Amino acid sequence: MSEASLPLLQMRGVVKTFPGVRALAGIDLDLRRGEVLALVGENGAGKSTLIKTLGGVHPPDEGEIRIDGQVVSLVTPADAQVAGVGVIHQEFHLVPFLSARENIYLGRPKARRGVVDRGAEREGARALFDKLGMSIDPETPVGRLSIAEQQVVEIAKALSADVRILVMDEPSATLTPSEVERLMLIIRELTEQGIGVIYISHRLDEIFDVADRVVVLRDGEQVACRPVADLSRRQLIEFMVGRSIDREFPEHERVPGAVRLEVENLC
Repeated sequence: MSEASLPLLQMRGVVKTFPGVRALAGIDLDLRRGEVLALVGENGAGKSTLIKTLGGVHPPDEGEIRIDGQVVSLVTPADAQVAGVGVIHQEFHLVPFLSARENIYLGRPKARRGVVDRGAEREGARALFDKLGMSIDPETPVGRLSIAEQQVVEIAKALSADVRILVMDEPSATLTPSEVERLMLIIRELTEQGIGVIYISHRLDEIFDVADRVVVLRDGEQVACRPVADLSRRQLIEFMVGRSIDREFPEHERVPGAVRLEVENLC
């Protein structure tokens, strides 16, 4: 099999156990170049553990991880970064009082003769923002940027480290609808560059909008891997919860109790 035909990422038989809990029970997962793979499941399904395993936070107890067909040992987050894996968590890992430029190159400064080359960093940051279609001043402190702009800084930071696999954990959780639309455009631009994206979200509309395939986890096990085009919203929910459903939001009869709050003539 040629390198081009190999999946960008292969996770085979990945097992992770914590005291009294089998968090991952032999997960198999493939990610192709330029693909958006959605990872879904209820809380506690194992999504976070799987991503932390890929990100070098929790080394697997069993199984193997291959990138471009080569077995990799991801024992630390630094190992994952060297392997081309970038993880953007729901809570950003940015320093508010540092500029966007400084955050992008934090820990990996561009230097000349042992001195930080701010000009080269500024040029590099602008090129990354242009690549993402965003106009952000590299010298603006991150704390002054909007949430959407901070997210772009996180993506730029990952791209600056030559990321090939980008994991996005609930990236739209705090965004407005217009910001979510911009995020979808950025993701499509990344996949056109051959970057594989693992997209985690509880918002099913986004899954059907942006993902090519979806992997469903339940209780630490992989219960489905399907092209999004072959799934209905109802089928996806049933895979997640493990039972058939009549309605996504079933009606429940409620009997009102005593008045707890009453307001009159509020100005």
